[in-house]
Order: sequence, then structure tokens, then C-alpha cells
Amino acid sequence: MKNAMLIVALSCSALVAQNGPLANGVYAVAEGNSTAKNHVVRRYEGKEVVLDTSNFAPLLIEGKAEIRRDERGSSLMIQLAPEAAKRLEDLTRSQMNRPIAVVVSDKILSAPTVRSVIKDGKAIVTPCEEESCETLLRQLGNK
Repeated sequence: MKNAMLIVALSCSALVAQNGPLANGVYAVAEGNSTAKNHVVRRYEGKEVVLDTSNFAPLLIEGKAEIRRDERGSSLMIQLAPEAAKRLEDLTRSQMNRPIAVVVSDKILSAPTVRSVIKDGKAIVTPCEEESCETLLRQLGNK
């Protein structure tokens, strides 16, 4: 009986760790309802999205992010640090024509489909309302 309780306790702690807060970053979206060890589920636009934590690029910003404004609205321009840029390039190459998820503060901000490899580590978050751009900058530790 004690062994069974220990196994249940260990299983529950692994589940909690698996579903703990995610690091800010870009994650591959796994297909189906996978229960793999490296998969976690988050909600986005009312649906469950399975994220692959083993295929991820951290949002480590190099330099100062900036908010750009034009007639279409505001956007947030960021430059990733070299290692993060390389991981984003690898991620976008492996996910061509498949969805990825941008996660900040443990929430999916967007889930675009990859249409091209991002090679330079430059990312644009758009559209971005003025207040949400400022909040995002703070969450990414850039302001």
C-alpha cells in the first residue's frame, strides 16, 4: 500500500512539474492530444493547445525593444540574443507550414503558422495596442 501511495505521489508531482509555468518563448505546437512527457496544454482562443517544451526558443532579448507606430497601428520590435535567435531559426525551420505558439507570462499571445524561416532573430509582435505593448515590454524584462 505504501508503495502504491508513493507511486501516486511521484506521478502527481511529475504532473505538477510538467504543467508548471512556462518560460517566455516560442514553442512548437504538437498535433493531437498528446500526453508525452515534454508536452503541456494551454488554452488559446477557447481551445486547448498542446505545446512541445522540447522544441522551444526562449525570448531572450538583446538590446532595447522598441514600439513602432504607423497608420496600421503599433507593433513591438525585438531582437533576440544570438543563442535564442539560433534556436528560433531551428524551430521555424522544423515547423514550416505548422503552427507555433508565442508564450509570455505562461499565456499564449499568438499562434501563427510558420511561413518562412526566421534567420536574423528579429521578431515583430503586431498588432499591439499601446498599453499591451508596454506591458509586454515589462513582462519580457526589457523596461
